[in-house]
Amino acid sequence: MITLDGTMPDVLGYVRTGVHAGVGASRRGVEVALALPRIALALERLADSADDLRRLADTGDELRRLLRSASSHDVVQARDTLQRVADAVTQLNLAVASLNTTVSPLQGTAERLGRFVDRLPQRGSRRVLDVEADLAEPAE
Repeated sequence: MITLDGTMPDVLGYVRTGVHAGVGASRRGVEVALALPRIALALERLADSADDLRRLADTGDELRRLLRSASSHDVVQARDTLQRVADAVTQLNLAVASLNTTVSPLQGTAERLGRFVDRLPQRGSRRVLDVEADLAEPAE
């Protein structure tokens, strides 16, 4: 029998500890249950990419065979070709950076213009420019 001489607080402590452990376990169980759809989606994506991984492994094997059979002239020629490709990519990166520098300020202007046009009163469905297509070549 439980008496008030010190054994009752021990029992309540055990009960409190058990309740806290049960709540913690329940919380983790809910987190796991909520994560299951994401895990299932990740597994589906992984299964879908299995063919890609196989092709990549096959490509690696083919590349190893090709490198074993390549002569030093082939390697030099490939290096030169890759250098030209790298130079072209560098030039493209510079062009993209230049375009970005040019277009970025225009983006804010275009957004402000769009908001201004949205505030203009509308009368029916008006078209800004109504031009019929002329498929014939212009006469010189």
